[in-house]
Formats: sequence, C-alpha cells, structure tokens
Amino acid sequence: MINVCIVEDREIMRQAIEEIILASKELQCIGSFTCAEPLIREFEDLQPDITLMDLDLPGMSGIDAIFHIKTGHPKAKFLVLTVYNDDEKVFKAIKAGAGGYLLKKYFFDHLIENIIELSNNGAPMSPEIARKVISYFQRDEQLNLSELTEKEKVVLGQIVEGYLYKEIASKLNVGIDAIKKHAHSIYEKLHVRNRSEVVRKYLSS
Repeated sequence: MINVCIVEDREIMRQAIEEIILASKELQCIGSFTCAEPLIREFEDLQPDITLMDLDLPGMSGIDAIFHIKTGHPKAKFLVLTVYNDDEKVFKAIKAGAGGYLLKKYFFDHLIENIIELSNNGAPMSPEIARKVISYFQRDEQLNLSELTEKEKVVLGQIVEGYLYKEIASKLNVGIDAIKKHAHSIYEKLHVRNRSEVVRKYLSS
C-alpha cells in the first residue's frame, strides 16, 4: 500500500484527488491539506510515501515546501500537480526535489499509474513538461555543464535565477564562503569572469 498526502488549496480539486485515491486498491490517503505549513509540521509523524503538491498555495509555496522537507527528509518523494507549465516553475520545482511534474489538465485519467511510477523510482511528467526537460539537458550539453559537480549545478541554477550568494547560502544551509568557492569554480569551468557573464551565456545557449 502506498501512503499518499495531498496539498491542494482548491476544495473541489482536493476532493477529486481524494476520490481517485479512495477508489484505488494500491493507494491510501493519510493526510489532506489546504496549505503546506501543516504538512511540514506533521511530516515526521506521517512519513508519506508520496506527496501530491500544488505549487500556488496560500502561505508557503509548494516549491519552498518541497525544498524545506527534502532538506530534512532527502528520500521524500513529491509529485507536483499544477496548472503552471512555464520554464521557471518547472525547473524550480525539479531543482527543489520534485520527482514528477503533472499538469492538472492531464492527470485525472492516469493519476494512480503516475503515483505508482514515482513510487517505483520513475519520473512521471506530462508530455509538454518532458519536452522542456529534454531541452534543458540539451542546453546543459551546449554549456558543457558536465564538468560541474552536482552541487555546482545547483548553485549555478540559483545564480541564474537571480539569488544573491547569501540567499543561496541560506537556502542550501551552508556558509557564504562555500557558495563563493562554488561560484569561482563554476566561472572557471565555464570560462566566464563574473555573474553577469555566466547568466548571459546560460540564457543565450
């Protein structure tokens, strides 16, 4: 049995998801929330196998909630259910730790299968989201990001998104000197001199 939590502020949508799970023999809903904060408080006790996470929530955003929970529970699995398909939301959610990303207009018919897929270490995504991810990795190759460590790729993503070093340090729970060291290494490997050059190179690739 796969234990599932739901975080969705729209009552109609939340009830529809609950009904789908209730009708399944493989899944059970162990928590249903209208915002992220109660889930964060109860996550340690609930320990869901999969959390279905909306992004646009009252209070803390779904992306920040995923990042917060993954920091303390790295094995936690999140399946994003959202109306947003813009690049910024998609990649921020994936970088935060989402294991799958489904657009709400697609997910009803195959939600159970997608939850099971994520539980089995798959990465369920709506077709247009999958295309964005493929394009992203193709862009990675053009930038030759293969030379970067995984931590440097995370820091690079934060730099491109406009975060200051101190903000990145806070988000990653490390000292600012560590972020400066990562940034210096990134600039050397990508043959740029500063933040503006790396952002321009990244966005033009």
